[in-house]
Amino acid sequence: MSESGSTGVLYTEYGDPAVTACGISSQWSFESCDRILGRPKVRGVPGVGTEYWLERPDPLLNTILPGTGVSLIINWGDLWAAGPSLLSASFLPRISVSGAVTKRKVLVLGKQIQASGVGFPAALAMKFLGVPAAELADRIVPLEDLWPRHEVARLADRRSVKSAREYLIAHGDRRKTADVFAWKATEAIRGGNAGITELAGDFGLSRHQFARRFLAATGLSPKRFSRICRFEVLLPALLATDVGAWASLAPAMGFYDQAHMIHEFRDFAGAPPTMFFSPDGLSTSTRLQGKPSEWW
Repeated sequence: MSESGSTGVLYTEYGDPAVTACGISSQWSFESCDRILGRPKVRGVPGVGTEYWLERPDPLLNTILPGTGVSLIINWGDLWAAGPSLLSASFLPRISVSGAVTKRKVLVLGKQIQASGVGFPAALAMKFLGVPAAELADRIVPLEDLWPRHEVARLADRRSVKSAREYLIAHGDRRKTADVFAWKATEAIRGGNAGITELAGDFGLSRHQFARRFLAATGLSPKRFSRICRFEVLLPALLATDVGAWASLAPAMGFYDQAHMIHEFRDFAGAPPTMFFSPDGLSTSTRLQGKPSEWW
């Protein structure tokens, strides 16, 4: 994106197929570092995962976007703040748990950034944290509210995403098993192969009963969950697709047309994608060409 400044943030999504058997769906880190001249905005690193170079004003760095999962976040750098707006943002705990997000939030980062985290499906909230996912929806809470303080202190000493992940898995192994209903229901909706009425029938429930039970298990209505799932897939797809091909992308993503897709993106991200992917909030003719992941 823009060429302003020599220091930005390297966001890394780690790829480790071995952890999927434990239920961890993602593991990532943020780190302040100087930009290497010519570094692509997105690049795959063999044996590591995918790196994303983000300028400080980039909305991808300064926004908490809607998502269906639960995250454990460990921050060793300057404190972060989050809220519906800059004026209402409040400081986040050093070690926190974020539930499903239904509305975007503003994220304010400090000068020195060093953080890591792991994410997992809502159905595993009881297994890893000892509380149902519904209690965490649209909330960011200190891990101390969920785990004994001495265990949180031990986790704070583990200054890598790998060790934090291993600690979470070991801790979770001593907890309850997955919520079977939430697991099957969320995976079925994520797959998009059946409507809510049909899915409810598969569970032997009426549509109303299914919706009520789903909300109690995840903190989201089935419809909201489905829309956010689609948005979670749409975001990286738009980043990796030439703007000129967005119209053909829309039907494959489950939208009526491009206008419907742009409207849905704006509803969740707060701006249309061409504007959201531009750090200065402006769209020029040059930025409207190529893949957003290649814009500088």
